[in-house]
Amino acid sequence: MKKFFIAKENLSEEKAIISGDEFFHLTKVLRSQEGETIQILTGDEFVYLAEIESIGKNEAICNILKKSFCLANPKHKITVFQGLPKGDKLELIIQKISELGASTLIPFESQFTIAKNNNLKLPRLEKISHEACKQCGRSIPLEIKPTIKFKEILVLLKEFDLVLFVYENAPTFNGISALTTKLQSAKNIAVVIGSEGGFSNEESEAILKENVEKVSLGSRILRTETASISVVGYLSFLTNN
Repeated sequence: MKKFFIAKENLSEEKAIISGDEFFHLTKVLRSQEGETIQILTGDEFVYLAEIESIGKNEAICNILKKSFCLANPKHKITVFQGLPKGDKLELIIQKISELGASTLIPFESQFTIAKNNNLKLPRLEKISHEACKQCGRSIPLEIKPTIKFKEILVLLKEFDLVLFVYENAPTFNGISALTTKLQSAKNIAVVIGSEGGFSNEESEAILKENVEKVSLGSRILRTETASISVVGYLSFLTNN
């Protein structure tokens, strides 16, 4: 069924208003008609079944038929601290970790980061997050935070129940599956993954001084985007997320 994101202020108990880019998508791309049944999302934990009542010049008015709890939303909060990758790899990461159950993405710059700050294209990244959200059936989109500096990570890591540091020098037997019991009881999980250049020795040592679990992804070296997607998928599998 067709899904549309609207601002919370455009939703009442009985009506919903679709405007802006979503209105253009509804009318010009999907060519929806009055009387058609659609789903409305506002970024909360519910899905709103609605019927298009009228389509005007700049907005569509819908009648709310039913409000349902969305079962596709993540049950565990997984936050990915992602070293800024080159090119459009961040867009791929956003798409796939959205589908796999991550809750938050926090890009960061470190000593060996090659890519530039992504905050200028944050609106585009948020749009990709919303599209991925609609595609996979969840109602709460992946939250994308502004890019931070490496040192800020060390402060934020203290907020989590469990922190996984994807560390290239971790023994291969330090796999994620060894943490299954801890993962299932942790509701707020963080994953730290470096960019293409990885971390400097000083940065790695600084993270290891925190209360983190260093994990290996095996004997093969993965691209940063492959690592992020693989880790979130594995975490969601182990936690039934």
